[in-house]
Amino acid sequence: MSRTKLSVGLLVLVLVTAAVILVPMMLQDRDEPVTDDTSADLPHEDIALEAARIMSTWTPAEDFNRTDAELRAKHLMTDELAQSIEAPERPATGQAWRTATEAHATSHPSVELNPYTDASPGTVAIFASWDWISESGDTLPVDGAERIYYFSFTDNGKIHDYTYETIPKYEHDEN
Repeated sequence: MSRTKLSVGLLVLVLVTAAVILVPMMLQDRDEPVTDDTSADLPHEDIALEAARIMSTWTPAEDFNRTDAELRAKHLMTDELAQSIEAPERPATGQAWRTATEAHATSHPSVELNPYTDASPGTVAIFASWDWISESGDTLPVDGAERIYYFSFTDNGKIHDYTYETIPKYEHDEN
């Protein structure tokens, strides 16, 4: 075997090895939203997690109400569902929202699959909680809420229906 063929073979081996190692690592911690082109290839659980993350990320100084976040997730929905979302004419209210507005804070959600709910077959349940973080990086000491989202999907991986329930934030005792 010639030196050129050996060099090319070694280069190919290095590139394939790098691709096998790096591509899964790059896909593991994606922060960018799922786009229309890839949603059909992702498991429903991944799409539901992304939708819940988007839907529970609010910046009250910029968002008129919480529906603004739902509209930001419309690329994960069927056209019919996305078009049916109507924002209320009134702004969001509540102590946490007002405090976050004054501090120019944004909610930073934590989302996870919620297998403990009684969801219908084909529905993915997601538990979402969040902290309010100010522009300076401080966590606001506000009483919060948590949500359980329920997402139903079409065969091509689009959300065709969703609902959620907002519950008081559970504060567990550290003792």
